[in-house]
Parts: sequence; structure tokens; C-alpha cells
Amino acid sequence: MTELTCEICLLLFYRPLTTPCQHTFCSKCLQRSLDHSDQCPLCRHSLAGFAYHQVQPCNQIVLSIIQKVFPEVYAERGRLIEQEEHDARLDTPIFICQLSFPGMPTFLHFFEPRYRLMLRRCLESPNPCFGMIAPPRPTLHGEGNNYGTMLEIRSVRMLPDGRSMVETWGAYRFRIMERGTLDGYMVARIERIDDFDDELDVDEAATTVPVPTPDDRAFVLTIPSVSAPAPAPPPVPPGTRTDPNELLDICHAFLNQLRQGAAPWVVQRLNNTYGPMPSDANKFSFWMAMLLPIDEYEKAKLLPIKSPRLRLRLVVYWIEQLNSNWWFTSGCIIS
Repeated sequence: MTELTCEICLLLFYRPLTTPCQHTFCSKCLQRSLDHSDQCPLCRHSLAGFAYHQVQPCNQIVLSIIQKVFPEVYAERGRLIEQEEHDARLDTPIFICQLSFPGMPTFLHFFEPRYRLMLRRCLESPNPCFGMIAPPRPTLHGEGNNYGTMLEIRSVRMLPDGRSMVETWGAYRFRIMERGTLDGYMVARIERIDDFDDELDVDEAATTVPVPTPDDRAFVLTIPSVSAPAPAPPPVPPGTRTDPNELLDICHAFLNQLRQGAAPWVVQRLNNTYGPMPSDANKFSFWMAMLLPIDEYEKAKLLPIKSPRLRLRLVVYWIEQLNSNWWFTSGCIIS
């Protein structure tokens, strides 16, 4: 048993992998060690890149000895590892990075050891996906945001040193019900958020639209003006019942305002990054929010709202706040 013990986890080898310097470890233990350093955990000999050890087969001689001498212990090790990775009560990995919305692509770079481990575990599951939330405000000392977007993994490009370039797609919104930590990254029990089946029948009088408070002022980016902007659409108070078509017209008028004078490159860049403007009102509010030059913490207020109409009303409120600022309507030059 002493000769068949991993020097990293101090347990019986599971899927043993032998390095070129002739030291043997559990395959997952070695992979996690390479997340932190490309040296052998025992002799500090420089090892090949992460991709080399990822595709190497197990040491069949050592594995056959273990399965012959300690079959029950080896089987129990496998059950414990499977239970730890797949049967955890908090079974949703959470990536704390940036704001994302459903129906839009997000491109990510995984380089921290804890998130490289999280990504590998996601790829081993039948449906590779993970949740992503924005980091908490620097001024808050609580446990962070409770709303995020579930991202489906579309493609992964693994670099030789173990880093990864990942392309994802926003699937749906969620609320964190309970959170914990597993091997350095967040895991959570989540509740999916869907829009109302027939949101036109919702009693809007009982639902309030989040309105910015003095502590939640949006940080607005400066947009250069190349010509006189188009006239701003008439203001619409956020608490007024408004027809969805009127709200969409106000948003489209704002887009025309940007195209005609204020910042046509903003709309063009958004089309290239997040795809063409959606015709579905449920997705349009998220697409429109990505265009607005306001703080991401302000945009995150769209995530818990289940009514597309209420989301549009909040977007229109932001548009009116932008049009009421002299620097936005007059334009300014960034030196």
C-alpha cells in the first residue's frame, strides 16, 4: 500500500499517471497540481505542458496491480470521487466574472487554477454549463449578487499551458438560493427565472420597476458626437402603464438617434458582438440594455424582472435619463 499511495492526496492511486521523471500520481491530482505549477510535485522536474498529461493514458501496469491486490479499496475510491463531483447538494458551479444576459454569446478566458478545475468538471458532465454572476460592488461587504445567467458551453480551445478560451451562450436567468465553496470556486443551489406565461395579464400595479437611488447612480460613458443628435423621444415616466409598442418605438428612436449623429459605431459594434437586433420583445430588452452606456450594476436590475413589458419600461427610463443629460445630447470629445 505504501508503494501504491499518491503523494498528493495520500490515498490509493486512482487512475494512476506516471510522469517522464518516473513519479506516479492520481491523474486528477496531477492535473490539479499542474494548474498551479508545471513542475513535478516531488522532484520539481519541469514537466510537459498541461495538454500533454491530459491526453496521456493511465499506467496500465500499476492499475492492474491495484485492481488485483486492492479491488475493493479501488472501487470505493471511485465511488467517493464520483459522489464528490456529481452528487453534491450544491451542484451548480458559479463563475464570478461579469454581467451576462440570456440569448447572447459570451467569450471567456479561464486562467485561474480554481476555474480551470471548474471548467474540466463542467466538460465531464452530460450538459456542459455553468452559472455566471457579476462581482459584488466594491462598496458592499455582503455575500454578493444573487442573480445571474446560466451559460451553455459551445466550444473550448485548450491552450498548452492549461488556460482555455471558452465560447458560451446565455441559456436562462437564475437566482441563488444557497451558496458554498468547492475547491476554491463557488457552487450554489439555484432557482430558474422565466418570464410570465402571459405577462399582459399580470397586475402591474402590484409590481414596481427598480428606479435608481442616489446610491445607485449609473456611471455613464462619454460618447463622441460627430453631428447634431436627432430630437429625443418624449419622456415616459417609469411607473406609467404604457403600451409595449410605444416602448419599442422609443427604443428604436433612440437607436436612430445614435445612428444619425451621436454614436453610430456603438450600434454597429453591438451588432457584430451580440448579433442582429432581435425581433422578440422578451430578448430585445436585454439586447438594448447592452448598448446603453450605463453601469453594469444598473443593468443587472433586469435579471429578476419576469415581465418583458416591465423590462422595457426600465430600459426606457434609462434612455430618458441619458437624454436629460446635457453632455449626452450635446456630445463630448475624449482627449
